[in-house]
Amino acid sequence: MLHKPYVATREERDKYRSVLEDARKVQWRYGYPPDFNSVNQLFEEGQTKVWPEGSLEETVQNAIKSWEMEFSHKVRLQDFKTINPEKFKLFVNGNYSLCGFAWEVLSVYSGPPVIAFKFRHWGYFEGTFKGHAPTGEMVQFLGLGVLKVDESLRAEEIEIYYDPGELFGGLLKGPPISETKTTDTGDNTAEKQSCPFTQ
Repeated sequence: MLHKPYVATREERDKYRSVLEDARKVQWRYGYPPDFNSVNQLFEEGQTKVWPEGSLEETVQNAIKSWEMEFSHKVRLQDFKTINPEKFKLFVNGNYSLCGFAWEVLSVYSGPPVIAFKFRHWGYFEGTFKGHAPTGEMVQFLGLGVLKVDESLRAEEIEIYYDPGELFGGLLKGPPISETKTTDTGDNTAEKQSCPFTQ
């Protein structure tokens, strides 16, 4: 018996992350596909570059958005479409290894198979961070990346470089707040840290 392939509804499609279109077949980290409407709106309202459709810059930008979505939300390696699982490696500031941040490509310096690019990552500081109150201000940083891809444009290796001082300087601007809070039962518990940015 032949089964029709799953096709995402218009509401389920994400214009920046095509790998969301086979969402029902995927085992999701939180039990359901992510909703990027808020971060897409943040991106569209704050982007500084609008690349022509089909350009190398748009392709790289959407590929990184898709990769980040899979890395953050998919559980099983077999569900990943954006990486070559036999070769994939991630390096951030030289270390082998960003939650509500919008992300854009500012420049692409070389095309496949080794893509060098400059990026901007930003969000609004609306949650606590390491004992500092939110400011509501935009926090952003710029960085450089090198993306090695195979013939199907699946990532084999990603190197990301940025100045952490740019990011943390904005997150530590808020006034200090108490590290503990009292629950309804009177117990003091450490304040739960979460993503300090709007989603």
